[in-house]
Amino acid sequence: MEKTDRKILEILQADADITNARLAEQVHLSPSSCLRRVQKLKEQGVIARTVALLDQEKLGRDLTVIVDVVLERHGAEDQRDFIRTVKGEPAITQAFLVTGDVDVVLFMTLTGMKEYQALCDRLFHHDRNVLRYRTLFSMDHFKNETALPIPV
Repeated sequence: MEKTDRKILEILQADADITNARLAEQVHLSPSSCLRRVQKLKEQGVIARTVALLDQEKLGRDLTVIVDVVLERHGAEDQRDFIRTVKGEPAITQAFLVTGDVDVVLFMTLTGMKEYQALCDRLFHHDRNVLRYRTLFSMDHFKNETALPIPV
């Protein structure tokens, strides 16, 4: 990846609302050349999507929960079923299949305990493939970085 493309990505990660003219100025390109590069990065999938980052507390979603899940069965179909269910839950903001003592780690952003309890009922108590789960309640949120390091 060229140095100019890396610089474009660095700038866009910090401010996706920047105008193409301003971005072009910062990377020392013409606006049309800059736009072509951004479009190419999108076509290549390097820029996966452009989103707005919302303040969860201002939206009343100030309970962050991390849940470790152990599944009873590990077949492909069993995993697909659980993954499909997880993807359908808007309060789950991140989900990972992991190695080690647990199978899945979920990050949830919730309005409170009632929402947490309802989600546990839907996800864990009614799914025969969930062997057990462990919940960690976040006491403080001191880093939430969305920018990725750009390889040199």
